[in-house]
Amino acid sequence: MMTCVSFALLDKADDGMERRIGENKLLQDHLIGREGSDFLLATSEETVMFEGVKTLQMRLDERKSEDLTIIVSEGDVDYSMHSYHAYADPFNTPGLVEDHRIGDGFIFKADRTYDSPEDNLRLLRAIKSGEKVRGVYRKDGIVSALMDSRTFMARTGPFHPTVEDLLKPFKARGKGGVKAHLIAFNVKKGKITVDNTFKPKTVKVR
Repeated sequence: MMTCVSFALLDKADDGMERRIGENKLLQDHLIGREGSDFLLATSEETVMFEGVKTLQMRLDERKSEDLTIIVSEGDVDYSMHSYHAYADPFNTPGLVEDHRIGDGFIFKADRTYDSPEDNLRLLRAIKSGEKVRGVYRKDGIVSALMDSRTFMARTGPFHPTVEDLLKPFKARGKGGVKAHLIAFNVKKGKITVDNTFKPKTVKVR
């Protein structure tokens, strides 16, 4: 059985938070009885630049719980090289060599589809030429990460890179760039998560 996880962001937490939840069309669909969906909502204790962040949806095979790591930038960025290092670079993610559960590599979906590690050089050339990675999947077709120009949403734990390996590419790319915020979720079966008021933990995205 599959469940569709939708991640949405609200502005700084205030008295109007419940009203803004009610104005979100996807949430309305769920609250009136739409089944098969879990919603993750986050709002910040501090003012952060979330304007223009779109709702991102990921379909998951249903388990008792699921760990997700989400990075949201304050401006448009390209997460393609970050995803390459996290899912195809064994120097960044040793589990690609040491852990048989991810040792077969991943599939990258951009303008075309690239199998890693077989297509690593082609994938790098494509990224350098401007192709943008929008999704990373295990070899069995199960989604591992999705991204757009503002949000990077990734599954962690068994059969996926660890949180530490996901964050290494962000820490290694030098100074400057766009400020981004790190949010972590544990999705439990049948739960709707609406109380994730967080204090921003920032990283830089180049």
